[in-house]
Amino acid sequence: MRGFEVEDKTMSAGAAAARTHVRVQPRNFVANLLSRHGLLLLVAPALLLLGVVYGVPIFRLLVTSFGVNEWSLHNYQEALTDDYMWRVLLSTLRLAAEVTAMCLILGYPVAYLMIRTSPRWTQILAILVILPMWTSVLVRAYAWMVLLGRNGIINQALIGSGLISEPIQLLYNGFGVYVGMVHIMLPYMILPLFTAMKRVDLRLVDAARSAGAGGFAAFALVFVPLTAPGIAAGSLLVFILSLGFFVTPALLGGPADVTFVMLIDRQVNESLNWELAAAMAVILLVATLILVVLYWKLVDVSGQGSAGRPRAWPRRILRAATHALGRLQPTFSPGSPASPLVTPVLGWTVVAFLIAPILIFFPLSLSASPFLEFPPRGFSLQWFQNYFSRPDWLAATWVSIKVATFTMIAATLLGTLAAIALVRGRFLGSRLVAGFLISPSIVPTLITAVAVYFQFARFQLVGSITGLVLAHMVLALPLVVVVVSGALRSVDIRPEQAARSLGATPVIAFLKITLPAIKPGILTAAFFAFLASFDDVVLALFLSGTSAATLPKRMWDGIRFEIDPTIAAVSTLMIMVSIVLLAASQLASLRSRRASGEIKVVPL
Repeated sequence: MRGFEVEDKTMSAGAAAARTHVRVQPRNFVANLLSRHGLLLLVAPALLLLGVVYGVPIFRLLVTSFGVNEWSLHNYQEALTDDYMWRVLLSTLRLAAEVTAMCLILGYPVAYLMIRTSPRWTQILAILVILPMWTSVLVRAYAWMVLLGRNGIINQALIGSGLISEPIQLLYNGFGVYVGMVHIMLPYMILPLFTAMKRVDLRLVDAARSAGAGGFAAFALVFVPLTAPGIAAGSLLVFILSLGFFVTPALLGGPADVTFVMLIDRQVNESLNWELAAAMAVILLVATLILVVLYWKLVDVSGQGSAGRPRAWPRRILRAATHALGRLQPTFSPGSPASPLVTPVLGWTVVAFLIAPILIFFPLSLSASPFLEFPPRGFSLQWFQNYFSRPDWLAATWVSIKVATFTMIAATLLGTLAAIALVRGRFLGSRLVAGFLISPSIVPTLITAVAVYFQFARFQLVGSITGLVLAHMVLALPLVVVVVSGALRSVDIRPEQAARSLGATPVIAFLKITLPAIKPGILTAAFFAFLASFDDVVLALFLSGTSAATLPKRMWDGIRFEIDPTIAAVSTLMIMVSIVLLAASQLASLRSRRASGEIKVVPL
């Protein structure tokens, strides 16, 4: 019997030839596209699309905020002096800050567990953390409605255990909003923390303990400060994204749990005060941009991942906090005999919190009960049959598939070309171009939806497949640019340089050498683009109309106005789509690494 082992190798073919630094002059117009300044042409289609579909509407929104007939600051004065709006804005900021703190407290043990466990379990944990990110926000909000309702699973469990005698109010209040938002934001905190922790040399902690520091003190005073880049990056990312939340507070909150984004939606759909809504949107947009600038000031992001090097004064604040924490010296510390259980218990509990709401849909969708009930009294396929026999559900599904497919193809093509230009090009304003291409992922989606609706209504694109595809490309393009840019930066450029030194044109060298190496990144970007479109709710609410309702729009209406277990079956199908796409992405990456020689199976 012969054994096999996996050997990691880094592609280095042609390195010697690359040292000759032979410069090949462009031979034709196509080759010139890949020259230093010609690369600007590759980013032009993406810039044109975002400029027309996203940039112009945002500018028109800004103009509308000053009045339609005559320019005035009346709308800003009303938005900034109204007591109720101020209270809502401050409560939104407080909500985002508290959600950020909760995510940091819950996410830190998970990220620490990921670096302390074996590589196989690290990969499993990473998949379990990423899977919720690939699951629709609407589906996850609906899951918590099932879990937290008066007749939900949690209340039933508490009554069955004898802890309470009657259901308690866990839904349609602040508690439900916090639970739902923390569940959605946790992966965005865990991944930057994990990236920062991987760079920490754990021997420094061991050295501190060998010098006399207790386990808890060594952890708090040595390890935590070294992970400050991840703390800063994750915290600001979660805070910025939390400011623009709409779906989760709208479904899980009560009348008192109004966010600033929900207030903008009310001005548009209920009061029809577009000018005031535009002013409020600009105020939120400015607040978001200020936070983004603060992010760049705090964290030096230089292509090394989501976390870079924090500035001096945040380090001093963190150092002071950890010194105070280290002096507490609790009886139970990481150095005690029971401490090896602390990190796994806390970490896996948080992972269970992430995964459990997704898993409950599988038994619910197979329930034989005429209403949502857990555990099911019997099993049946009736809700899947109901879904496949309902024209309204099938029509919405077909619209979503068409829109997501067209969005994926167009966004992947334009985003890949733009990523090549940004990574390989050296042209004036490249940083500004990159910031503009990525900005839609930072701007709250409701603001984009309001701005795009202003623009599309003039050209009768509301309620059309074309309008939805163009709008969804605004969401998908930044994802493609970020993922493909990361893949390009991770590829060794020397083999391509060697091919060019041997006479290959820049185009041929790129297509034959580099493109196969970044193919997994392109496929992953395509999957992200598909899901960004397929799972979108906010843009669909504004742009679907009655003739192009998407599946999330149909689910939104069902959750808000119906009590139909068919939604559980639809949610299960959407989760399965996410799992299949995630598995396909991982498989494509593994096959590419094997084909490129990074992973080879050799006999012992």
